[in-house]
Amino acid sequence: MNSFHHVLSIAIFLASFLTVSSQAQANKSPAYKVYGETVTLGDAKKKDISTFYELDKKAYDRVQEMAHQDYLDRFWTKIATDQKTSVEKAKEKYLADKIKVSDKEIAEILIKFKDHPQLSKLSADEQRSQVVSYLGEREKQRIYEGIISNAIQSGDLVVLLPQPEEPVYQLTYWDNDHVRYGPEVSDTKPVNCKGNDCPVTVVEYSEFQCPFCGKVVPDTKRVMSEYKGKIRWIVRDFPLDSIHARARPAAIAAKCSQKQGKYWEYYNKLFDNQRALSDQDLEKYAKEISLDLGKFKKCLSSDQAEVTALIDRNFNSGRDFGVTGTPTFFINGRKVSGALGFGEFKRMIDEELAKKK
Repeated sequence: MNSFHHVLSIAIFLASFLTVSSQAQANKSPAYKVYGETVTLGDAKKKDISTFYELDKKAYDRVQEMAHQDYLDRFWTKIATDQKTSVEKAKEKYLADKIKVSDKEIAEILIKFKDHPQLSKLSADEQRSQVVSYLGEREKQRIYEGIISNAIQSGDLVVLLPQPEEPVYQLTYWDNDHVRYGPEVSDTKPVNCKGNDCPVTVVEYSEFQCPFCGKVVPDTKRVMSEYKGKIRWIVRDFPLDSIHARARPAAIAAKCSQKQGKYWEYYNKLFDNQRALSDQDLEKYAKEISLDLGKFKKCLSSDQAEVTALIDRNFNSGRDFGVTGTPTFFINGRKVSGALGFGEFKRMIDEELAKKK
């Protein structure tokens, strides 16, 4: 390591150390008093880890975004000054020199999206123009990311605000959790790992009327397929009663299907028919997966209190860990919300598997 980079590394370390130290000091500052007893900011954060982490992360992300934009603005100004031209012209020339879109790339995108409704109605020339524009924007983003990456490596851009430490939640697992080890309804038996021995456990809080929960199902099945033998997937009820009136009845019906060993078959039926969850629909789906209708109806009436208690337990456990919407996932205790794509699942799961090596 040359002397410049050695000095740079020390400077960045000291800056980081000082900011972390100031953060630790801030956590010792008083937040409020109750009957004369002072509660520090750090103690307050411990009472609601999830909310404070989200707030700190939002602040960090915003500061990082501002830092990146500030650097880019100064980067373009510096180039413009060196070239004795306007910022707009300097930026335009820089990007034009670096953005390269090949005919091969254009052809691949045209084939991939040939049946897309917005593209298929255009003429061949218009389609090509749209694709060239799309690829150009994608290249532009890649160039921006490269500029920022180089600035961070050289030390010209340093975010001093400490990145908040991601909390890892210690969830409790129950014997009557809905668990599977692969994408098929039959994948309820452990494959190469069992329970807590699996390298990765995903706990999903969702509900059957939530459109985002339905949207993510294909990606969750792909995850279970590609990581089969390394993953345990648990699904828990989190019905949002105030906005989805049929989520709870659907959850109750699903619990009753579990009593006959066909929870995952019924689960699939409900997500395949999210817009049709009336009482009649729920009974129809029971018939379609060959449930004993007498037992199913008895469960819906006589056993409803027992089943509802399990749903409430699931809901309350999620709320205790800061779940406010669906779907929310805990990947080895790391919380993430929303209709994640396969790529985001893969990134987090690969990180967890790497820790096991």
